[in-house]
Amino acid sequence: MIETVLGPVAAAGVGRVNMHQHLLSDASALSRPGAEPAPADQRVTTANLGFLRWNALALADNLRLDDPRLAAAELRHAAGGVDLVVEDTSIGLGPDHPALPAISRAAGVHVAVAYGLYVTPTLPGWARDLDEDGVHRLLHGALTDRVPGTDYRAALLGIMGTTAAFPAVERARLRAAAVAAAGAGASVGVRLDGDSRTGVEVVAELTGAGLPADRILLTNADEYLDAAYWHDLLDTGATLEMCFGTECQHVGRMRNPSDGQRLDFFEAFLAARPDGRWVLGGSVWTKAQLRRYGGEGYDHLTTRVLPELVRRGVAPDRLAAMVTHEPRRLLDRPSPTVDPTTTPAEEAHHAR
Repeated sequence: MIETVLGPVAAAGVGRVNMHQHLLSDASALSRPGAEPAPADQRVTTANLGFLRWNALALADNLRLDDPRLAAAELRHAAGGVDLVVEDTSIGLGPDHPALPAISRAAGVHVAVAYGLYVTPTLPGWARDLDEDGVHRLLHGALTDRVPGTDYRAALLGIMGTTAAFPAVERARLRAAAVAAAGAGASVGVRLDGDSRTGVEVVAELTGAGLPADRILLTNADEYLDAAYWHDLLDTGATLEMCFGTECQHVGRMRNPSDGQRLDFFEAFLAARPDGRWVLGGSVWTKAQLRRYGGEGYDHLTTRVLPELVRRGVAPDRLAAMVTHEPRRLLDRPSPTVDPTTTPAEEAHHAR
């Protein structure tokens, strides 16, 4: 079964899945001054889109998806193209979990929630102060009881945030997530730092705590289009996630590849690695990406990207694996494999 915000659904009945989206979020903790003076109107408007393409983090309003009615209207455009989207907004990025069921109903699209902790600077104090066992209890509860503030369970854990330094606190959170997910038969999504090459080490931390490698999803792999690194990551047994539609930059801090660059790289890599496992997503996380403000919207993956992959000769069975079979495998929840009450400290003791 796949846990959704409206209750569990049979995995076999789910068709296309967009594995990475944000419906309601607040990433304003990531805001930074731009390289040019900000416009007088600090809201996202069509007049400000040119500024935002080069200064994506400069307007806090751009980093907030805060209108449930707009989210439902935007998601409705994806209905018919996908059966289910994964809402990937971690704690630290301002999730609004209680509002998601109404959005799912209004849009006519299943919504599954990933629940996790993003990077430390974004976290509220209560989450930042959790020790390893506290993180385990929080994440285990979201998988087996309910996401806090709601009456539904998380489908998987994520996005767990990591940074280039990969400090002890991030390692502890990953161990806690691994034990919680293994106990519930769930998967864990992790965002790797795009400027470092710690991915193999991250996977080892998770598998060392008892999570099978095939239950690890490395999100946003499009942020590091490095073929040698991708080979190393796939060799661990993890699944890579390729997102499309985020082409913004913030001069001196962030520069996303274009979708053309993503498609060229991905096309070549698919040919070189026929045994690899991928899922596809969109990662709309700014207002400027919404249709309302001139962006590509939540249907970009199915309206433009999948047809382009077909045009480039990607076989239908490979596309089906990426948008249906692999997502269903990662989201489907089999019976627990370890005692769900075991804490990370106890699990480490049993492993010795």
